[in-house]
Amino acid sequence: MLKTAASLLAATLALLAVACASDAPASPPTPQPITPTAQPSPSPVPDTPTAIATPDTAPTQTPVPTAPPVPTATATPAGPAGYDSNEAMYEIFPAFSIVRPNLEEILDEVVEQNDQSLAPFLVEVLRFMPSRRSAELIGQALRDLTGQPFATEDWESWMDWAGRNGDSFEAPSQYVAWKAKTYSAIDPRMGIFLRPASEFSRINPAEIVWGGVLTDGIPPLEKPRALSPQEAEYMEPGDRVFGVSINGEKKAYPLRVVNAHEMVNDTVGGEPISLMW
Repeated sequence: MLKTAASLLAATLALLAVACASDAPASPPTPQPITPTAQPSPSPVPDTPTAIATPDTAPTQTPVPTAPPVPTATATPAGPAGYDSNEAMYEIFPAFSIVRPNLEEILDEVVEQNDQSLAPFLVEVLRFMPSRRSAELIGQALRDLTGQPFATEDWESWMDWAGRNGDSFEAPSQYVAWKAKTYSAIDPRMGIFLRPASEFSRINPAEIVWGGVLTDGIPPLEKPRALSPQEAEYMEPGDRVFGVSINGEKKAYPLRVVNAHEMVNDTVGGEPISLMW
């Protein structure tokens, strides 16, 4: 989900001392097409107390190996005069629940021009297609442009591929503006958050996607109560934690507590932080 711009800075701080478990997390279920009319379903909060253990009590963990990147072609500029990537982008997805009657012709031209700059955009809108036919047209265009074999309904694999190969694709110049306008239909605050991304974002804007709930639909963990290692009896030896150390103060935020909130707002070493998961 989308949060304030402070989340981006805090995510970097949180990575300084993350203790990874030896077991990789389970793959998420295949998402269904989402429309902005869907109502948010808050995540459950665990019955265990909100505890913070100090990092030096966390067990030694074996880092989870990173999957090798999937090779991909470098994006090429748009074709001859008369074709425009920005125009094609707006034609393909003008708004939620709207499908152009000539969608197939538009996508055929994108593939003919080998406009790989639209590949991450097509991955993003794949799950928003309101019909099976429109989704399949997007999926086939992606396979033609990228050479990847993923099924249309396998959005997780497409998103994973796009995230690992995002540096190979330079998005159209109006991509962030399109994203801000589109997500403003869900919540105007999303547009306010996204508009500066073209100038200030330190991550690829294509990796900023809607989580399926409204802004603040999942309550963040605010200034959680700190426990000593001896008091945190509910912690298991293999539990993952996010470790943060600032100005000599160290805190560890258990993943299974943070997971229910997806975000923590706290103060460490006298500095306000936002930790995003």
